[in-house]
Amino acid sequence: MAKRTYTHMLERMNKDFIACKIKTSDLEGSLKNKGQVLDIEESKTRKTKEEKLQSKNIFDNLMKNIEKEQRDR
Repeated sequence: MAKRTYTHMLERMNKDFIACKIKTSDLEGSLKNKGQVLDIEESKTRKTKEEKLQSKNIFDNLMKNIEKEQRDR
């Protein structure tokens, strides 16, 4: 009786272990995919910020040139 109980518990623990390994593998895959998406989105955000800064610098330089031309007249 004790051997049968032990064998049943061991089989159940093995099944639980396999189920946990499968779930862990799925979660690791999901984490990897989401990490890639995060990297892409961070790259897009960085590029957008750089473009905004470049546009602002161009605009500021243009305004300085306009002011300078108006003073020179």
